[in-house]
Amino acid sequence: MNTKNVETFIALSQYNSFNAAAEALFLSPPALQQQVNRLEADVGFKLFERSVSGIRLTPAGETFLDGILKIRSDIDLLLTRCRETESRSNCIRIGAIVGLQPDLFPRLSGPFFQQYPDVIQKPVMETEDQLLNDLDRGALDVVEYYDCPRAHAAGRIFVPLIVEGRDAMMSPNHPLASRKSLTLEDLRGQHIIVYRFERLPGLREFIGRNYPDIRISEDPRMMDFYTMVRTFEDGHIGLLPPHVGSQFLPLRTVPLRMGLTWATGLVYREPSSLILRNFIDVARQVFRPADSEA
Repeated sequence: MNTKNVETFIALSQYNSFNAAAEALFLSPPALQQQVNRLEADVGFKLFERSVSGIRLTPAGETFLDGILKIRSDIDLLLTRCRETESRSNCIRIGAIVGLQPDLFPRLSGPFFQQYPDVIQKPVMETEDQLLNDLDRGALDVVEYYDCPRAHAAGRIFVPLIVEGRDAMMSPNHPLASRKSLTLEDLRGQHIIVYRFERLPGLREFIGRNYPDIRISEDPRMMDFYTMVRTFEDGHIGLLPPHVGSQFLPLRTVPLRMGLTWATGLVYREPSSLILRNFIDVARQVFRPADSEA
């Protein structure tokens, strides 16, 4: 079936006139008629009914038009996706949680560029939920995240890179803020606020079992900087990775020895591209000591 004849058929169905369609297609009416005749011969049924008042689609012609328009739309969508795939053939899109300075990407970007200078690195800052949604629908290649149930949900794959405990974050006026380090024993009677328990699996159960006089609760809000400062000025204590404390000045962070650790790393989905596999290989090289510790 000649695609040129199909396009002529679509145009004719829109104009309902051989003369108008022929003019729009820069064809003579006889040439247009010949293309339609050839298409009808190919498909084996009449597409138009001719009368002195003009032309109209036959019932079979209407069904054929609906199907052809859907096929053309599907082809356009397929070509768009192919072009997007082609444009990403030298690009990797890395997601990090908005409001937090990326922890891994700054240390990976330089070494990855040295080995693969032709690959474009596109960091994307979004909310935690949006990052995972974009990863699942293919809008991101890899995401900085934590080793928790959400990292492994729906077929996601987690690669641990950093394994660490948590520091205690508090107001500089808190009675414990002047200490050089803390243990959970020191936090008896205190109120600890955790952003999401799922990021720290086992923590709530461990404290409930061994330190029942420590109050621990969850606040899953995405807090801006000023809300966070006000929250901890009220005497509460937060837990955060040791390397991000400087992001929350003037709050004070104190190393917390608690005997529990959690991993931070990269989350991706299969099938993975060669560029993504190369990126993960470089990440494992950069964080080799922490990776072996995991």
